[in-house]
Amino acid sequence: MNQEIQILQAIADHLGLSVEDLDRHALLREELNLGPIELNDLLADLSQKFDVSLNDVEIEDLKKIDDLIVLVEDNLLE
Repeated sequence: MNQEIQILQAIADHLGLSVEDLDRHALLREELNLGPIELNDLLADLSQKFDVSLNDVEIEDLKKIDDLIVLVEDNLLE
């Protein structure tokens, strides 16, 4: 399983959805109703699962699920 699919699966698991139900272009706040606390919980979960450190500047630019996938993948490369 490639990294992108693993990250997508981790997001789906955290949100209690199936991967098929996730739209990569869905807006985190507006469409998925993730408030600051829920988003922080998701980010903490992804940080732990993939052993990455996400900084505040990167997090501010997150708008879509795809942004989140790219952010985790970029941090895996470092």
